[in-house]
Amino acid sequence: MLVRGSAHTLVLRPSAVIATLIIGLSCTDVFAEEKSTFGYGAETDFSSAYVWRGIVLDDRPVSENSAWIEGFGLSLTAWGNLTLRATENRPRVRVSGMTLAYSRDWKNLTIEPAVEAYRWPEDLGSGNTIEGSLRLSYKSGPFRAFTEHAVDTLADKGAYFGEAGLGYERHITQHTEVAIQGSSGWASSKFNDANIGVRKPAVNFLRVETSLTHYLKPYLYIRPHFTFFNIPDRRIREGLSSRNFTTFGFATGLEF
Repeated sequence: MLVRGSAHTLVLRPSAVIATLIIGLSCTDVFAEEKSTFGYGAETDFSSAYVWRGIVLDDRPVSENSAWIEGFGLSLTAWGNLTLRATENRPRVRVSGMTLAYSRDWKNLTIEPAVEAYRWPEDLGSGNTIEGSLRLSYKSGPFRAFTEHAVDTLADKGAYFGEAGLGYERHITQHTEVAIQGSSGWASSKFNDANIGVRKPAVNFLRVETSLTHYLKPYLYIRPHFTFFNIPDRRIREGLSSRNFTTFGFATGLEF
């Protein structure tokens, strides 16, 4: 799990970092609080485009659907995305997957290792794959700082993607919450080569997202949202043919 650099330097692979943190997590039973609440829910999100990690996979409107069940810190989520329009030359893009995650709280810190399986269509140029990831978030009042790191373990072994940011959430009425989040995403040369065709590590995007969640019932909500992306790296920008772009959408969901 260690790759030797110079005679006096050891370089950690991203996958080794994630594995080490997950192992360390299993040893924090004394300090961590396990979530025992059982719950389930489903959501449908209509968005103006299908964007994955700053990459516009399809610029047509898309329906993003998910359903989940959770309890005792574990959660299982099934999801699928489908473009809403098809033409003679462009069939509908279908992407689906499943995520198994485990969450633990340690005071204000939340630690979430996860395994996610993707099913990609052939026309996107990607094969089915599995990723291992680790998300850390720290909440202080209405603010939450987070970072997430993912490593491909199947189709593009070792391809790494990371993201970090800061979010703000606040209730403006008893049933309405506003949220804004700024983040930055970066990737290894292998990730960018496989997904963009640019073989270099880079900061792939800067993102600002805002949303308004309103509960019509205690278990039923609606959420309009808006996201702005900036692609700061010149070569990544040339590979994506875009410097700035925005998406907007409307989600509705049930959670119990």
